[in-house]
Amino acid sequence: MSVSITTSNLPSDGNTPLSPSAIPDLKLLPTPLASSALPVGQLASKSSKHNPTTLEDRDYDDIGTRWYKDVILVSTPTGRFTASLGGIHLVQRPGEGEEVGTIEAEQQRVRLLKDPSAALQKAVSASDAKQWLEEQTEGDVGFVVATREVTNASYKRARLVDVGNGNWEVVREIGAETKGGKRRPSGLEVQTGSKSDVVGVLVRKVIVEGGNVTLGAEIDAEFWN
Repeated sequence: MSVSITTSNLPSDGNTPLSPSAIPDLKLLPTPLASSALPVGQLASKSSKHNPTTLEDRDYDDIGTRWYKDVILVSTPTGRFTASLGGIHLVQRPGEGEEVGTIEAEQQRVRLLKDPSAALQKAVSASDAKQWLEEQTEGDVGFVVATREVTNASYKRARLVDVGNGNWEVVREIGAETKGGKRRPSGLEVQTGSKSDVVGVLVRKVIVEGGNVTLGAEIDAEFWN
């Protein structure tokens, strides 16, 4: 299969800052990754990743905020993050095999592509990117169009306090006893080895038809499971 590039206008190099309200909905990663492992513009399949070298700073927008908090659901058997509930204080009691956790960080930065379709054309214009794409013969290929990166993040379990009417208040855990009376650590088992972690991602499907490469709909963040 050969890959050719469809023509498209490149993004402008405008410097108008974006408001935090422009942050798109990003899918929670099952396990946070070091920021270097999941850059915006990455091409990803289940078995392989490729970081294009043709994208430039002017292809991205960055939106940053001080402080970040997210209440999450965590699989008790696996420790994997299963859902983001946002910065809420009251939750419904989770089902069997799930517990509530929290992510808190000094700041967040959401990096996104100004023009994802144009950026894809630019990303696959290099010969090494074309070759990588041709080698992906099984399953979907995704293109990372946005990530949420948090700095000095803390990942902890949460204690739930019954406040009535089926609602439970989320209290960040400092340490608690298990049913057997033993103390358990309050921290969730997240080790990225990095000061900056990626916790959220927006991925769109790469479609190759007749040798043309185009950008499809949003797909799940299944390539980093």
